[in-house]
Amino acid sequence: MPFFVAWTDDLNEDAFLAFHRGARETWSPERWSCHFVTFLRGHAIGTQAIEAEGFAKERTVDTGSWLGAPFQGQGYGFEQRAAVLEFAFKGLGARAATSGALEHNIASQRISEKLGYRFTGTHEVAPRGEPVRHLDYRIERDEWRCPIPVELEGLEPALPLFGITP
Repeated sequence: MPFFVAWTDDLNEDAFLAFHRGARETWSPERWSCHFVTFLRGHAIGTQAIEAEGFAKERTVDTGSWLGAPFQGQGYGFEQRAAVLEFAFKGLGARAATSGALEHNIASQRISEKLGYRFTGTHEVAPRGEPVRHLDYRIERDEWRCPIPVELEGLEPALPLFGITP
């Protein structure tokens, strides 16, 4: 289980749709969770989330992702996280982004490090009732250098949904 929440233990289409429907239904400018989907040749291969609470004041986002096992180790996780960080810093004007990984999820830790996140500490989580060490990471806007080309289009009309007044 590489995730903070053991959501893959009951992975089915209904649960997947309910989760994303819930994120949309509970969205507010004060507390939001935006889920992007990564496609390869027309097929969904992963997701990349960005979320915040009190973003208008704090300007800090948290990121989390999932990538199907057959697509890991090919750079897609790196690219989807880079794209969402560019969205956060360039598109939304975030000041900082946080992320994390369970101690055995080395691939996620390496992506964070490669993108410039700094290790900030650890805490314990229990996705299946057993304590596991979670590593915490953070990157500031002035540390961010996007390693891939990312185009942001049509974002301005949606900024109020993120708590931003254009």
